Amino acid sequence: MKNPEQEEIPGKTNNTKKILAIVVAVVVIGVAIGVAYHYLAPQPVKEQTLAVYPGPAGANNSEHLLGGCVIAEAYNPNLNSSNIAAMDQFVAYMLSPEVQYTCEQATGFIPISSHNVTGTDVPSIYSKSNATVQITYFNSLSPSDYKTTEKIISNFEAKYTNIKIKATNELATDIVTQVETDRSSSRTTPIVMTIDNLDVGTLASGSYQGASYLANMTGYKQLIPANVIPTVTNLTETELSIYNSVPFITQLINTPLVWIDMTALNSIGITHEPQNYTALLSDAKALDKKYGRGMINMQGHGGASTATELYQWIVQFGGNPVTFNSTNDVKAMYAMYNLSAYFSPEYKTSYWATYKGLASDKYAMMDYQWPGSVDLKTIGMNTSALTGNNSVLNVSIKAISEGVFIRDPVPWISEWQILMDNAWTTIITDGNSQNYSTIAHTLSTENQDMFNHLVSSYNITVADNYEQGVYHPITA
Repeated sequence: MKNPEQEEIPGKTNNTKKILAIVVAVVVIGVAIGVAYHYLAPQPVKEQTLAVYPGPAGANNSEHLLGGCVIAEAYNPNLNSSNIAAMDQFVAYMLSPEVQYTCEQATGFIPISSHNVTGTDVPSIYSKSNATVQITYFNSLSPSDYKTTEKIISNFEAKYTNIKIKATNELATDIVTQVETDRSSSRTTPIVMTIDNLDVGTLASGSYQGASYLANMTGYKQLIPANVIPTVTNLTETELSIYNSVPFITQLINTPLVWIDMTALNSIGITHEPQNYTALLSDAKALDKKYGRGMINMQGHGGASTATELYQWIVQFGGNPVTFNSTNDVKAMYAMYNLSAYFSPEYKTSYWATYKGLASDKYAMMDYQWPGSVDLKTIGMNTSALTGNNSVLNVSIKAISEGVFIRDPVPWISEWQILMDNAWTTIITDGNSQNYSTIAHTLSTENQDMFNHLVSSYNITVADNYEQGVYHPITA
């Protein structure tokens, strides 16, 4: 049954008669074709201004997904206190303002301390009189971002001459495998890792012979700098309630923002970014009417990017994305279905790094793009608006202050992403007529498939906990 409060997707206007009229006008009159063509598909403006903001709020809240990397130490019972102190020294250095701001300038990741913090003080943990120790360091940043890390490590080794770092850039999944392998051996390798906050769940939730794969950094308050963003402290404290330990510390923050061609919005009288779903839908309609095509772009090519964007969307509608089929999950997907009538054709291929359609007039709004993925030097737009309070850094900090959450770091999140992508394909990409009952049925099917996967891959207890909502976004 259709919800009377929900809007149906309007059918697209048939342009056949318009095109025929243009052809006749050209043949008979030989003029005015330029005006008519502009009505159907306006040419790109000569100069477009890029703007960025935290994005529209859903029906329930405006909380933002917190991405980025955490730093952690592998647990190894064979390590001595000197090895552990050396690891702590390296972690403290990687969390220091000096390193944080170097990373922010090179990668777009946000420093964990407030943006006006200066200074390079790092607590003295590993004495210069101690023996030389070598630490294996795994890093899952992109290869280009990792180049900055290499310079940081060189600076560390110059300052702490008795700590050597053997660093490698690895896929997050490979880091997990190598830590698990090391833990099951009798090696005495001190291991520190910078790993995506989603992938760390496999190590944080897993154990070998009853012991965790990650060390308990209970002394984390000594390791982190002053004036840390409250979100980071809150998340760290939340870990204690989940794991009864502190297995990781937020290191590099990345929160998705919305990127807009403000020139396009201004051209139809829109002077402010849409602040909520209702305004977003209204602006989408106005842009569609102006340009004759959808101008809202979603990361809908499938895979992790689509599932990630839907995760934030569903949370903002008060749902629990992991379970798929709560009442608010269904409402969120129905709202997305309504909005999809105004999607740019680009949405079927868009991914985190495909944002250049803004500059080429393929769409006017790129919904929820990670700042670290946007190379402002090559985007081809006027970026003068991205200064001062409207800079990417300051807008990101504003987003964090409005409330954030992280995806529950569970080892089966990749399977959830596959199933969420299945739901997206059925409800949005296939383009079939939908209503509340068909959308709810699709989401319930994915819920059952997730339950079955947990039973077969884990056990009935995990599956039951899933069904009862034990796994959910962690809010800070």
